[in-house]
Amino acid sequence: MVPVTGRSLRRRFAVTLVLVTGCVANTAPRPADMSGFLDDYSRLRKGPPDGVTLVYRNPSANWAAYDKILFEPVTIWRSGKHSLDDIPEADLQRLAAEFQRAVIVRLAPDYQLVKEPGPGVMRVRLAITVARQSERVLDVFTFEVPPDQPVPDTQELNPTLRAFVMGAAIEGELTDSVSGTVLAEGVDRRGDRRGLDTWGEVRAALDRWAAWLAGRLRRARAGQLR
Repeated sequence: MVPVTGRSLRRRFAVTLVLVTGCVANTAPRPADMSGFLDDYSRLRKGPPDGVTLVYRNPSANWAAYDKILFEPVTIWRSGKHSLDDIPEADLQRLAAEFQRAVIVRLAPDYQLVKEPGPGVMRVRLAITVARQSERVLDVFTFEVPPDQPVPDTQELNPTLRAFVMGAAIEGELTDSVSGTVLAEGVDRRGDRRGLDTWGEVRAALDRWAAWLAGRLRRARAGQLR
């Protein structure tokens, strides 16, 4: 068991994480090198040139059957006990909120946003991670409430937040909300992040990723992904 400390607006702490076991040499990542956000990293494989870095797609998934989405709160993961403490909580809150907003805006034209599981509902879990399970202790921030005040695009990032963003990956999992069957999951470390100095640049990067996700799902529903 790997201890996890947690920060959120509800201040939850006592969380544990089961260490994933098993991987395939040269084709799958070592679970200890991953954050632990996903349940099973052993099935991930290198993604296509226009896809995420590591990906798993369920070959039996019927993407056309889903017209609704249930979002879980975005989480932020970092290795080490209280390792997120050097980033202002308002910045963590804003980063998670901006990510969730970008994805919702891009998916809204194609899906109805719902709050309960049900037929035709796809559950979406997303996280921003800089974490390794091998570090033994992880700090997790859970986003629940949007920030009170927006910040202008020109506002520069706090240096500690910028350092975190520069090294972060996006992890995601799509499942059937009723059965829990994994439809797809991945870890994405793509992109040139040298220009991420302001909130406007972060918003633009998150929007590009959200637009890519929306496009992939649109193609999957149309049966155009191979």
